[in-house]
Amino acid sequence: MGTRSRRLCAALIAFGLAGVVLPGPGWAGTSFIPIPEIVTDPNEGDTYGILGVILFTDENDEIRYMMAPDVSYNETKGVYPVFRLFAYPSPDRRYSVTLGKSTTKDENYELEFSDRGFWDQRAFDAASFIYERDSTERFYGLGNESEEDRESNYTGNLTRALGSAGVWILPYVNVAYEMRIERYSIGRGQVDSIPFVQTEFPGRTAQDRFDATLYWAHHAGIAYDTRDSTDIPTEGAHSQLYVEGASPWLGSSTWFVKFGVNWRQFIPLWNGNPILALRAVADYMTAGDDTPFWELNSLGGRRSLRAFGGDRFIDLNRTLAGGELRTRVWQRRLFGVNAEIEVAPFVETGKVFPQLADNPVNHLHWAYGVGFRGIARPQIVGFVDVGAGSEGVAVFTGVNYPF
Repeated sequence: MGTRSRRLCAALIAFGLAGVVLPGPGWAGTSFIPIPEIVTDPNEGDTYGILGVILFTDENDEIRYMMAPDVSYNETKGVYPVFRLFAYPSPDRRYSVTLGKSTTKDENYELEFSDRGFWDQRAFDAASFIYERDSTERFYGLGNESEEDRESNYTGNLTRALGSAGVWILPYVNVAYEMRIERYSIGRGQVDSIPFVQTEFPGRTAQDRFDATLYWAHHAGIAYDTRDSTDIPTEGAHSQLYVEGASPWLGSSTWFVKFGVNWRQFIPLWNGNPILALRAVADYMTAGDDTPFWELNSLGGRRSLRAFGGDRFIDLNRTLAGGELRTRVWQRRLFGVNAEIEVAPFVETGKVFPQLADNPVNHLHWAYGVGFRGIARPQIVGFVDVGAGSEGVAVFTGVNYPF
């Protein structure tokens, strides 16, 4: 559960203040870009640091490898050095490595691989592994009206392995299967100004249980996809129907069934600039009473309802809708690559609720804001999003589009 933070600003190459283009043996160009880090997260607080980005480009000025080590300081997490490597050996294949350990509890180790050109581009596969410990996680209780003054803190300990494969059955239709093996537990957090979750929520029944859980979950979906790009789409649509399940009979701690639909549409305006990006999500779930809160659906954070901290609202079901106007305002060759800056005003709304029959569009929470994106085509996007809502202002950074 939680933010599972990736504060990487490496993709924000358009925001760099200084850069040196260096010759590289075997490469058309090698660029070094120092970038100051200033991050404000509703859960993590203020973070300051320095990020050094090294880009390796080919003869077409496309990025093939990117190293992005950084050192940051946060009052709660302490000094946090992280090493990152991103590789794009072909337009369809990529992998990444992240290794980070703070001077306190926090740590993050990730491996990711994906190939969308498998079997002569008729199939795709992906795999990932993550071990993360985050001492700034929050829980406010369950429900769409969970109270802000019941904020509590804990450390989330996550170990997860994912594997997926899919095949195109029609030119724009694919089916996919994903397997998830995940262990999650909680411990005492490091934010001393708010209570520990087990102190604020001492109950040990229903969804208030705090035991460690292990899930072996299976996910199947069918998708319709007409986007012109997976990473930086400018037109087309993507929609998916899915179902996911886990059971103690197959080794999971509790049982649940999840199902839902998500839809995204990208509409080019005025000769392709700006791009109107829209999305709508409905996620439903039925589960045993002992299924913990970290396995339920949630809203809040850098990918959903961007005016609230990660997992601000939690319950069995959720709906989310929104859009943003991605407008290119600057473009030039910078640091050996073709860089762009986008400005994207956005609006989002959503809610969580306990019953399948509940009205999915009343008592909505709203987020309004503007996003700033640095882009290096064909695959790199970094964002800074500033959102405002009923609980104040939030600022998020990350890589890839929020949706």
